[in-house]
Amino acid sequence: MASTATALSGPPYIFVSTPACVQRCLSSGVLQAKSVHDYLSSIILDKADLIFTYGYEKNLKDLKTHIPKRCQYLLMAATSSDDVESLKKLYLHNPYILTLAEVGDGKDEIVPKNVQQFWIQCSYRDKLLYILAILKLDLVQKKFGIKSVVLNAELPVN
Repeated sequence: MASTATALSGPPYIFVSTPACVQRCLSSGVLQAKSVHDYLSSIILDKADLIFTYGYEKNLKDLKTHIPKRCQYLLMAATSSDDVESLKKLYLHNPYILTLAEVGDGKDEIVPKNVQQFWIQCSYRDKLLYILAILKLDLVQKKFGIKSVVLNAELPVN
């Protein structure tokens, strides 16, 4: 918790965590509820179809009270399920649903032409350098008001 407290000494631009860890940080005072309310603008819930299965349902419901109504949510899910519907009802006000359909035999045809994906293979040691370069050079276009990039040497490219 000490290293987390140091990292969160000021409001972060990007905060990546599990719902349980956010709740622990709030309850221990490492993360100030006022900072969350004043500065939080976007929440991305990856694997939204599995997040309740991972045991975070109570954490997400408890965190709802700390999240400002102006906050924009992005739910990412590989499948549509009852859990995704529950999350939509819990957090989303007027959702826009983007469905990427699998069509055709070729891998390139699965992703629509207006969605682009790039990847760089790099060592774990160089990951932060690449992130800094990409952000400083404005190589990532703004979408939904967020400059976003994910580089993770621990996950397979697929």
